[in-house]
Amino acid sequence: MSGSKLIKDHYDDLMAILDCIKVGIYITDGNGKTLLLNSESEKTGGMTRKELIGKNMIDLIDIGYVEESSVLKVKESCREESIIQVLGEGGQLFITGVPLMANGKIDMIVCTERDITETQNLKELLKEKEEIAEKYETELEYRRKRELEAEGEIISESAAMKEVMEKALRVARLDTTVLITGESGTGKELFANLIFQNSQRRGMPFIKVNCAAIPENLLESEFFGYEQGSFTGASKNGKIGIFEMANKGTLFLDEIGELPIQMQSKILRALQEKEIMKVGGKETIPLDIRIIAATNTNLKKAIDDGRFRGDLYYRLNILPIDIPPLRARKGDIGILAKYFIDKFNREYKVNKYISKDAVDVLENYDWPGNVRELKNVMERMVVGFDGVHIGRFQVQRQLAGEKTVEQSRPVEQEASLELMMEAYEKQILEHMMLKYRNASEVSRILNVNKSTISRKLKKYDIKA
Repeated sequence: MSGSKLIKDHYDDLMAILDCIKVGIYITDGNGKTLLLNSESEKTGGMTRKELIGKNMIDLIDIGYVEESSVLKVKESCREESIIQVLGEGGQLFITGVPLMANGKIDMIVCTERDITETQNLKELLKEKEEIAEKYETELEYRRKRELEAEGEIISESAAMKEVMEKALRVARLDTTVLITGESGTGKELFANLIFQNSQRRGMPFIKVNCAAIPENLLESEFFGYEQGSFTGASKNGKIGIFEMANKGTLFLDEIGELPIQMQSKILRALQEKEIMKVGGKETIPLDIRIIAATNTNLKKAIDDGRFRGDLYYRLNILPIDIPPLRARKGDIGILAKYFIDKFNREYKVNKYISKDAVDVLENYDWPGNVRELKNVMERMVVGFDGVHIGRFQVQRQLAGEKTVEQSRPVEQEASLELMMEAYEKQILEHMMLKYRNASEVSRILNVNKSTISRKLKKYDIKA
């Protein structure tokens, strides 16, 4: 009886036995076609058993799952072969392949796999003194930057960002209004922090407000405060507004392009007159305040469309700072990726690192969500895979998922916001279930309660 037929006839019994063995077992036919692998072997790679069964080792090399195959060596030599195999998803295994012969030909090849990632990494680090020195130097630099991050430290090596940082530091010393522009996720708030921490007003109040997050009917009372009894529902003690809280200090107005026109005129008056009046008040309150504004909106186009006041724009745009998108400063991608991995290693109590070829893959991606998207991807890399080594294959699979979701995002159409959000939510869940095939895993990756995920899967008729 051939090995293939033996496995087919007794598959469940064989799997039950092999899954009890805490060593990876991987079996192919004589031509290198995958017949069976146990759960321990499945853990070491980035593909499931279902994806691997039927795949030839030549195909797995072509797609980057492995770089070398003991199976193919056995097939060529017809004798036992051992190699150290580097997996495309990350990790290293000591593989021993043994041929099972029948009628003078190889019937099956049985491989045992032992994870030596930690041992091999230590060996390589001990051999490569320069890499050790570089690793320690990088870790020290990251620690220094983490200590300063709360003070607005920007992590960057690119010439484009260094130029912007130098401009921000020059601007910080001048006590005037600053307008920070850039795509969503580029780090506008970090630059606001940097300017404040290096300004004459450091140590004074630094109030941050997202203009898009305040309901339109509450904007005036939130910004300027109100006197007691000013309107129905008002606090009997009145309220201090954002401008008054920031007095003598700095006010950061994020997403200022989202303010309605009527509120823009009141902000402009406060800046020009350097005074405000509370809702229901009779006396003005003098202001000594520095404004830092930020937006991802093209304000010049918004002016042309009648959505933003030109006079407010020119009042804010005294010292403009434009932050380039991540795709325009690819030199920063590697250092940011390593920084985020280090951050999430500490947060999740793991010890993972990323390879140079994986960084090359990251640098060839456009990053429409900029640094925020990179941070999100790195967190999923740290928590979503078992190996300590984040490699090219692993990153390629993750970014393929990013592109799928990005391309499936709903475009502007004649539908309510609720319907478009539901459509987007359904697309995300369909993609995640296709990728992970398990509601528990999806709930973990998305950081959502499992019962919530199960309810939404049922709502959208997505099979778990």
